[in-house]
Amino acid sequence: MIFEAPLTLTLILTNIIAFIVMRYNPEIFNRFAESPYDIVHNKRYYQIVTSAFLHVDWMHLLFNMFTLFSFGTYLEIMFARSTGMLAGTVDYGLIYLISLLCGSVLTVILNYKNPSYLAVGASGAVSGIVFSYVLFNPFAMIMVFFVPMPAFVFAFLYVGISIYGMKTKMGNIGHEAHLGGAVGGVIATLILIKGAFDVLIGHF
Repeated sequence: MIFEAPLTLTLILTNIIAFIVMRYNPEIFNRFAESPYDIVHNKRYYQIVTSAFLHVDWMHLLFNMFTLFSFGTYLEIMFARSTGMLAGTVDYGLIYLISLLCGSVLTVILNYKNPSYLAVGASGAVSGIVFSYVLFNPFAMIMVFFVPMPAFVFAFLYVGISIYGMKTKMGNIGHEAHLGGAVGGVIATLILIKGAFDVLIGHF
């Protein structure tokens, strides 16, 4: 089934390769991680994208890639079967990219005055993919830390925790990227995927 989702597979492999390269050259992490202060004051705009292909450790990488595999494979195959392989993959890729950008840009907006703030990880892009999935399958049962719950319940909890985490600076987690990516994923899906808005309305 994974070979029906070539872009998901490519993204996973790219992240793994980037992580391995980073482990042997730590300077890559320092140069390409997202520093909102540097992006604004030193015009290192490329960090908005490059940071999404870096991860702190193996657990960070594996969690993001497992989540991407679980939700992204389903979405890419669904889009491909609906509109054709090329068009479906392009739409899926655009949702991933828009989610990534929304997560990174929100991080910059809220932290550009802090020279010590640093963020890495595909969480923003992956959040967009997860929320795109939730848009189509709000009542699907998913496992969250071994606790089963409907996808829409997870979505509400996710947004609430992200907002709370942003306000309280809870944990060493990029809550801004999570929230921005989730919102970006939903908006991108509604714009790009024909019938997505009707599907959303049909749930109510």
